[in-house]
Amino acid sequence: MQELRFRSDYAHSAEGLRELTKLIYEVFEVDVSPLNRLGHDPSIVAFGWWRNDELVANVSIYERRLWLLGKQVTAFGVQSVAVRPAWRGRGLFRDLISRALEYADARVDLIILATGIPSLYMPFGFRQVQERTFSGVSAHQRIRRKCRRLSLNDDEDVALLRDLFARRSPTSLVASACDHPALFLLKAIEMPEIELVHLPDLDAVVAIKGANQPSITLLDIIAPSIPSLEEVVSALGYEGKRIQVHLTPDRLSWTPEKEMLVDNGYMVRGAFPPEGQAFMLSDMRI
Repeated sequence: MQELRFRSDYAHSAEGLRELTKLIYEVFEVDVSPLNRLGHDPSIVAFGWWRNDELVANVSIYERRLWLLGKQVTAFGVQSVAVRPAWRGRGLFRDLISRALEYADARVDLIILATGIPSLYMPFGFRQVQERTFSGVSAHQRIRRKCRRLSLNDDEDVALLRDLFARRSPTSLVASACDHPALFLLKAIEMPEIELVHLPDLDAVVAIKGANQPSITLLDIIAPSIPSLEEVVSALGYEGKRIQVHLTPDRLSWTPEKEMLVDNGYMVRGAFPPEGQAFMLSDMRI
């Protein structure tokens, strides 16, 4: 530990972004460098141990803007928890998560993270919550309206998405997120089977999978006014019979036939009002 130096001043510097990108790729094989062009979340605060100019361990937190049971809630999310293999077993994770939680606890009442190792976080007061997916018969189709798949390599398309994110309405008042688009965009890049489709008549962009399959999956809606599921399906010109919805459907004017519990690794620390109810925040995150 004597050769390491603690820092929390690097989240938005060129040096810090470069080192954090390297660390995340080494540990998770996820390339976050596209966010250098698309835009990093400005609310991120990073806590890290450095050896000279190398970041060897990191825990980041970022502001989350949520709607939970009809109320706007500001929370913090935990992300980019990583320790280089050579530096594991020395207490760096415990030290950094403790610093991050102390910072967050002084500012908010709710902290959220997603993990595949829940036992790692239970000693710090986190508990697991389960989301649900919703499915049913596709809404009645009307004549196809104009729609166009967006490209994140097109600056005009990226600008359109940023504008809609700045004006977006919550997809659900029971449980939904109105966060910065960084993780949404990164998810779309990491999973090219996800289509981002602009529906200009609805002033909306939807994230979908399986548009040409017997069952389509709706992952998210970015719009200043949330359209009904029937309007979305009609605008897409979807001809299948089934639909999967991976967001809480209370604003979609649609009643699902089935709900399925899914464990997306979500854990919470603090009061989470929708806990125990049928909800899904969003699949559009890394």
